[in-house]
Amino acid sequence: MSRLKFLPLLAALAAVSTFGTSCGSSNTKLRIVQAIPDVPSQQPLDIYIDGSKAATSVGFEGLFPSSGYHSTSGGSRHVQVYLAGQTTNPYLDATVSLSNGTEYTQVLTGSVTSQTVVAPLLTDNNTKPSNSGDFELRVIHAAPTWNNFFGGMDVYVVAPGTNISTVSPTMTNVTFKSASGYQPAAAGTYEVIMTPVGSKSNDIDVTYTFTAGQIRTLVVVDAAGGGFSGTPLELNDLN
Repeated sequence: MSRLKFLPLLAALAAVSTFGTSCGSSNTKLRIVQAIPDVPSQQPLDIYIDGSKAATSVGFEGLFPSSGYHSTSGGSRHVQVYLAGQTTNPYLDATVSLSNGTEYTQVLTGSVTSQTVVAPLLTDNNTKPSNSGDFELRVIHAAPTWNNFFGGMDVYVVAPGTNISTVSPTMTNVTFKSASGYQPAAAGTYEVIMTPVGSKSNDIDVTYTFTAGQIRTLVVVDAAGGGFSGTPLELNDLN
């Protein structure tokens, strides 16, 4: 069993925003996670939205913006991702459709080496938990190596020291490029364990303390350069 200490999200990012910053319902909010494991560490990525540079030098496991969300108008947005300093041969050139008043997480993953970069767009729900004593947790599967070996993952959110052979998964068969639903639970300290679907092997095992009113997203990623990581990124969605 691999037991790993939580490492906080380190997002080295200099953001240059050229879009509106209003938070009204006529706008939409977008954040982008850089989870492509085989981008050269010495050459991070620039992100363009509608032809204008929105973020400069986003490294692996980085986030645009470094906290919160980027506000822009709803509708079709053109997202391009280049090696930092370049404006040709984008790693990603995609159009996404954003609805007004909605928050989104877009995750860059896959491989630049095999030219299989993908960028699933996931809809967020950061409404405060209905029970004042609860937090909510969601998991995004963005780990190409895990997908190549195992496909989906089961996720257990349990009291520390729980033998998962005796319990059912909290989230079942979270597939590559997708997210689980938001799972509420009472505030406290939990082990979050990821296993291959149907397995009871603790392939990823981390411990977190969540407080009441929080919403968190864990993004399961590869290690830098590729291969199993075991250290999900924690996104602070609310509180």
